[in-house]
Amino acid sequence: MNIIPAIDLLNGNCVRLLKGNYNEVSSYNTSPINQVKTFISAGFNHIHIVDLDAAKSGNNENYEIIKSISQIDGLSLQVGGGIRDINKINDLFSLGVDRLIVGTAAITDPQFLTQLKNSIDPAKLIFGLDFNMAKGEPMLSVNGWTRNTATTLFDYLNRNSWIKNVLATDISLDGTLQGPNVGMYKRILEYKNINLIASGGIASMKDIHDLINIGSQECVIGKALYENKISLTELLDAN
Repeated sequence: MNIIPAIDLLNGNCVRLLKGNYNEVSSYNTSPINQVKTFISAGFNHIHIVDLDAAKSGNNENYEIIKSISQIDGLSLQVGGGIRDINKINDLFSLGVDRLIVGTAAITDPQFLTQLKNSIDPAKLIFGLDFNMAKGEPMLSVNGWTRNTATTLFDYLNRNSWIKNVLATDISLDGTLQGPNVGMYKRILEYKNINLIASGGIASMKDIHDLINIGSQECVIGKALYENKISLTELLDAN
C-alpha cells in the first residue's frame, strides 16, 4: 500500500475541511514547508497537495508554496486543485510535479478532457472523482465540492476507459474520521481495472488494512495524522 500524507492549502495554511465545507475549516500548520519536512523526516517522500483556494476559484492562489515544495530534493508530489487548462498542467509538470490531479474541468469541459487524452501520459494524471451518495449511487461533485452533477462515477469511468488513476473521495466522510466508504471502493475496483487511490474518512490502521484487503494500492490520509489518530511510524510500517 502506497500511503500518501495529505496537505490541503487554504490561504497559505495547512487545513482540513469537514465534508468539503469551506465554512468548516480546521487549521493545523501555518507553514506547509515545515509540514512537508515533518513527513519527510518520518520517512515519507510521496506527498499529496491540494490547493483548496484554486479548487474553488480555478486560479493559482498557492502556486508559490507549491513551487517551493517542489524544489525539495527527493520528493515525489501529486498536486491538484483548480487544474483546468493545459498550460497550467505543463507549468506544474515543469516544476517537477510527478502526477497531477484533475477534477472539475475534466468532468465538465469535454474539450479539456480531449486535450488530456491526446497530449498527457495517462499514468501521470489522477482523476479526482469526488462524490456524494444519492440513492445508492456515487454522484460526482465539482468546483471544490460546491456543485453537484448529474453524472455518476461509474458513468464517467465507462465513458473514459483510458483513465489509469482514480482518486475517489466520499465527500460525506471526508474529515469525519468515521472510516472510508470501503464498500463503494470495492465496487469501483470490481467495476474497472484501475489504480484506485482511496480517500476520505480514514481514521485507523484497521481502515488501512480494510483498503488493502479490497485491493486498493494507494490511499491518501490527512486529518487522522493531524489529529494524532494514527502515527507516522505506524503508517510507515504499512507503507
